[in-house]
Amino acid sequence: QGSGPILLDEVECSGNELSLDQCKKSDWGQQNCDHIEDAGVSCDPFTGPPVRLVDGESTKEGRVEVFLNGQWGSVCDDGWTDRDAAVVCRQLGFSGTAKARAMAYFGEGHGPIHLDSVECSGTEHSLGQCVRPDTGIHSCWHSEDAGVIC
Repeated sequence: QGSGPILLDEVECSGNELSLDQCKKSDWGQQNCDHIEDAGVSCDPFTGPPVRLVDGESTKEGRVEVFLNGQWGSVCDDGWTDRDAAVVCRQLGFSGTAKARAMAYFGEGHGPIHLDSVECSGTEHSLGQCVRPDTGIHSCWHSEDAGVIC
């Protein structure tokens, strides 16, 4: 339990707000509660969508696929670099050198192409933390599916 003034009551957020102030709530300082009702949050690092490697000769290589909107889809190789590959490998728990592969090196995918023009610095922990245009918008064919060797 906390102590001191209670600032908010009746807070309702949808999850799309950028700040607590954008949520539906009572006026600041207007409340009818006690510290027994104090709320808290626990923040975990954003990991983004799940990724997997498919059609490689081992679990450490393959075409990169991302799970979005209920289905697995590929990543286009536009701008795909070893830095991007390193992030995918790190997200999957692999360490060491990572190599990017382009032009459907591990074969063409069959589902949607979820990502294009991914830009990782190489220090991110997951592909979801990399700069990228809107998901699902691309100018690619499956002949440009990205892959990695971890």
